[in-house]
Amino acid sequence: MKLRLLPALLAMLAATAAGAQSAAEPPLVRSRFMLPVEIGGKAFELEAMEIRPRGAGPFPLAVIVHGKPSGDAARKAMTPQTMTVQAAEFARRGYAALAALRRGYGKSQGPYAESDGDCAATRYPQATRSGAGETEAIAAAGAKRGDVDGSRVLVAGESVGGIVALAVAQDAPPGLKGAINFAGGRGGNPAQRGMVCESDKLVAAVGALGKGARVPTLWIYAENDVLFGPALARAMLKAFTQSGGNAALTVLPPVGREGHAVFAQGTQAWADPVDRFLKRLGLPTGIKIAPPSQNPPLAIGPNGHRAFAQYQATAMPFKAFAVSGGGGFAWAASTTSLDEARREAVKLCQRGAPVCRVTTELAEVEDR
Repeated sequence: MKLRLLPALLAMLAATAAGAQSAAEPPLVRSRFMLPVEIGGKAFELEAMEIRPRGAGPFPLAVIVHGKPSGDAARKAMTPQTMTVQAAEFARRGYAALAALRRGYGKSQGPYAESDGDCAATRYPQATRSGAGETEAIAAAGAKRGDVDGSRVLVAGESVGGIVALAVAQDAPPGLKGAINFAGGRGGNPAQRGMVCESDKLVAAVGALGKGARVPTLWIYAENDVLFGPALARAMLKAFTQSGGNAALTVLPPVGREGHAVFAQGTQAWADPVDRFLKRLGLPTGIKIAPPSQNPPLAIGPNGHRAFAQYQATAMPFKAFAVSGGGGFAWAASTTSLDEARREAVKLCQRGAPVCRVTTELAEVEDR
């Protein structure tokens, strides 16, 4: 579960709406399940989530590749639901977006096989190849799901998943049209800003992934990425392309407080370069399924309208805006459920007023 909340913003208002404005039927459908895959000749079940447009396909497949937190406990606590924002962005563009946890993460079966090794003795190539093999197994299984077009496959990964996506592009499994690397890298230490274990070996490992690679790749980084900044990204790109890899780099202005979260938090910032890349690949592009326009509550004043604009702009699929007759308002958004967004919006609103109610809400995803 991942919840994103904004602080309450207080201003004078008169809440006159009779009830919450809400979309009648969410345009996207989310399923959560155990995905059967074959890795190294053995059968496993991986914890997975898929978000796709409502209605019949066939839809091209977008495989969302997760990163790697530090420590076994953090890996076991992971859930595919943390990738809801990323998957929904591709579902809005007409894809069946599949996010599955590799072995050793969440509830997925099987042994963890992606250790980067000690900081003084890294094993970047081995860890990356392991992740790539599992991602290719996920893509193969996803291509067999109903209403999925397995001849049109895209892989999009973040952090460690971005480097894994480059390895998948090198392998060029059936149906793969392109790969997107969001803030890709390995061996970063969040506690030591800009410190990467054996960064020269990371650059060499990424360079090796360009050998024989012909599948187009797009690299997206942010200027304020504290793990893998623009200088390191350019060094990796140079090594990758000099080895023969097909890549284009986009460095975005600062995204949020920490640019390493560009995939989830920079959806508006990366929309244009990603859509140009998809168009070049002949894949669906542009947000075809847009959330319905909603009107702000009456008489909320300039601060309230600014808050409502933020509410409208968030890419999270469940959100609610609450007001009170006593002069308070707030909003909240969630990847989990509309009920959670409602509860949190009212809770935040009540910091400034005793009685609050939700006047505007939106659910873009229906769980099945």
